[in-house]
Amino acid sequence: MLVLSARQMASIASAAEAAWPAEGCGLLIGRGRRVVTVTRVMDADNLLKAEGNDRFELDPAVRFAAERSVRGTGERVIGHWHSHPDGSAKPSATDLAQAWEPDLIWLIIGIAADGEGRPQAVQMLAHRLDREAGKVIPVRMETAEKRACQGAVFPT
Repeated sequence: MLVLSARQMASIASAAEAAWPAEGCGLLIGRGRRVVTVTRVMDADNLLKAEGNDRFELDPAVRFAAERSVRGTGERVIGHWHSHPDGSAKPSATDLAQAWEPDLIWLIIGIAADGEGRPQAVQMLAHRLDREAGKVIPVRMETAEKRACQGAVFPT
């Protein structure tokens, strides 16, 4: 499961809308293994934005900075986010072909034009991509606020 705050989700959606009609991208920093909680979101420049609106390459300088920032902490790079300007938040064939790190979470934001032609985030889904096996594994998402309101779960 992936846990993000409503503020983090809004920040990602806003950055993805600002990048439209190109794909926007960034990194997710967090903690945990089974339940992964995002602690920070880092936006990054899409180095392929001039090559069309169907691919992204995260600036490696941002990844290196992220790796340095988590060194010696309990945090790690848990994944990245990117947008699809066609409104779909499902992984594309290009995404699957570029999935070199199967442990990373791929958070995809579907962006579409509203009735006045302005970009609007319409969908946000999380996945793990296994390029070798050709698999897309959905990752359940929950807001930190919802999770905080849930009572303790005790075995019965």
